[in-house]
Amino acid sequence: MRVISGTNNVHTMLMMYSAVSKGYEINTRGAKCRNVRDMAVVLNAGECPVTSFKARDLNLNYAKEEWLWYLRADPMDDSIEAHAKMWAKLKQPNGSYYSNYGQYLFGRGEQGKTQFDYVINVLSNERDSRRASMMLLKREHLFEDNSDTVCTYAINFAIIGDCLDMTVLMRSNDVIFGFTNDAFCFWNLYAMVYAVLKDKYPELVPGQYTHFANSMHVYERHYDMIHNILMAHNGDHYKVQVPWPTKEEAIKLVMTNTEEGEGDYTTWLKTRS
Repeated sequence: MRVISGTNNVHTMLMMYSAVSKGYEINTRGAKCRNVRDMAVVLNAGECPVTSFKARDLNLNYAKEEWLWYLRADPMDDSIEAHAKMWAKLKQPNGSYYSNYGQYLFGRGEQGKTQFDYVINVLSNERDSRRASMMLLKREHLFEDNSDTVCTYAINFAIIGDCLDMTVLMRSNDVIFGFTNDAFCFWNLYAMVYAVLKDKYPELVPGQYTHFANSMHVYERHYDMIHNILMAHNGDHYKVQVPWPTKEEAIKLVMTNTEEGEGDYTTWLKTRS
């Protein structure tokens, strides 16, 4: 297993890009890519890992839209297609999207509870619990002609000492489009879990966000982009300030599926540049 851990998140992401750019080349579904098998990227959960490198040309507005799409938790919500055309190719015959992760994280089960609620309740009732997991990939996603096999197996949270850690387990991740938006959305999920648990455990501090993928890869069309990022000083990275949600914001956003919520975080999330 390849473990990537730098002195800060920017350094770690540059190390990730460098490792993937040197990966072995494969051809999958007619597209060449460089691939690294079983990579764990260890990030500081104290700040959002935003891939805002100049050569990356980050679309922060889209990243916010995807997170809001998840928060709405509606597998039939096709509004995302207005922000990224690729989603039309992933739509199922019934109009749903398996990779709208919100249906798994924030969708309500038979008892009206979400997996977000489950994680909060498990860790609130037992600080050292190992059961605080959210499951995403399902058996029904696994059929040969599926155009949208969910990339994320599960997300686990644990309190280690006074630190809240999160581990994301993925089968496959493209470091340009996939990692950029996945890491952004998963960190926002982390921030909301942290905000609620902080009220229960005032001494709690951010710990590690470990992003593990069986396949971490870059497609041929992005080889030059990776090269340009790595050749620039510190990757030519610019800071993006992402505010932390309050407990009240996190709970309100989940309960109302983004219809309500007041505070700096909610304002930032719904503001477009």
